[in-house]
Amino acid sequence: MARAISNKRAAASETNALHRRREVAAALVAVLGARTAVEYAATYLIKNPVYNSILTGAAWIQELLDGHATRFYEALGMAKPVFVQICHELQEYCGLHNSRYLGLAEKVAIFLRMCQTGDSHREIRERFQHAPGTISMYVCVHFVDGDST
Repeated sequence: MARAISNKRAAASETNALHRRREVAAALVAVLGARTAVEYAATYLIKNPVYNSILTGAAWIQELLDGHATRFYEALGMAKPVFVQICHELQEYCGLHNSRYLGLAEKVAIFLRMCQTGDSHREIRERFQHAPGTISMYVCVHFVDGDST
């Protein structure tokens, strides 16, 4: 009889231990699921703007045009009047024009800046405050491939 009671207590103890392990496992799964949901939301749902500098590419070009000639030359590798003439001729003879997100002068300046400084794609994105696709489209499509749209 004592052995039967002892066996029942042992079985009850094992059942309780199994219950506790299942509860701990369920709590662990819930915590991991919550953490995964928070990480997903932080990565894909809560967006922080990347290119949000006060000085946009267009504003930087205007600052260069309004500023000292030496600074303009150091930034883009040519004198201001030459830059203005190139922009005019690209518009007049090649059909290059302002687009929704980039003005003609900014398109030309992006290309010249890459040629002058050898800046990486990332550095150009940061300087002009545009997304990677915008920089790639206007530098590669307009100037390298020769598309004038």
